[in-house]
Amino acid sequence: ITAALGIIFLIVIESIADNQQYTFQTEKYRLKDAGLQLSGDYADGFCQSGLYAIVRKPNYAAEQSIWICYYFFSIAATGSLWNWSGTGFVLLVLLFQGSGFFTEYITLQKYPKYKEYMQQVPRYVPNPFQKRKTTLKTA
Repeated sequence: ITAALGIIFLIVIESIADNQQYTFQTEKYRLKDAGLQLSGDYADGFCQSGLYAIVRKPNYAAEQSIWICYYFFSIAATGSLWNWSGTGFVLLVLLFQGSGFFTEYITLQKYPKYKEYMQQVPRYVPNPFQKRKTTLKTA
């Protein structure tokens, strides 16, 4: 039951993250198309508020965690830590690691302020002890 609740929670987190990114990008391009001056996160070019103030890739983090929860289901079903489902979650997590590095490389080329954001906000796992230079912004 813990794995099932975990998956439901993570699907909600992933949906919120996707919606925050969609809302941000829609507004950014609406402002650009209207010829209005961009400011704040819009001028920086990338979302830094909401879940994106906690981790840089909340949707990736949730998706990886969902696959780990599937592995927990397999442990409950087989009664063993060592089963074929472990291979699936490990390969998917590795895929997301590579994807995360690649997308951040592209983002760094496109948005110079992303480097500062990378130094302030962890990629996948929140760090409650990390000091942020700026206060968290809300969407």
